[in-house]
Amino acid sequence: MNIEKFFQEAKANFQVHDIRTKDSRVLFILESPHKEELKYGVPLAGLSGKSMAKILFETNQIDAMGKYLKKEKNSVYAIVNICPFPLQASAYPEEFARQFASELNLAESIRTSMAKIFRDQHKADFQAMLIHDFKERLLKGITEDTVIVPCGRFAQKYVDKLQLNEKYEIISGVPHPSYNSWAKERYKDVIDRVREEGKIKTS
Repeated sequence: MNIEKFFQEAKANFQVHDIRTKDSRVLFILESPHKEELKYGVPLAGLSGKSMAKILFETNQIDAMGKYLKKEKNSVYAIVNICPFPLQASAYPEEFARQFASELNLAESIRTSMAKIFRDQHKADFQAMLIHDFKERLLKGITEDTVIVPCGRFAQKYVDKLQLNEKYEIISGVPHPSYNSWAKERYKDVIDRVREEGKIKTS
């Protein structure tokens, strides 16, 4: 198993770049891209992104979040993935998935695990690379008035690992936007708070 080679080749060939500009003040943190994101070259390009934009902007007449932000150059919203390439084998071409079958199996196990520390050395090494890469991208160009919004448990876990809560405002408890979860009543208050922050940063 060659974790480092997999990480480098996956990032070099299947990276979906984050969407953010100098005006970005509300950073949505997501897990990783999948097939739709690879296809369109932006994060949150599929159904989750569509559901998220629909609830956030309170309109049905809107594109998926990643596609929308790609066109809206001055938006205060940004999307940063923990992992810039897919963590699921099903997102990759067959040849790449075959070549790195064991590494992708490991990546998928990390994706679904809520363990904070891995005793397995390969998993620990991959997580260390993941954290280093994420931290480097997240903190690039960040300002003191930035609000960080981890979406889902995986995103929350890795944001927590960076221990940024003393320096930046972090809105916790926001679900991943898959399965139309942003529309669920139990998340209404926290989504309202996210929307309000966006309006404050826009004004």
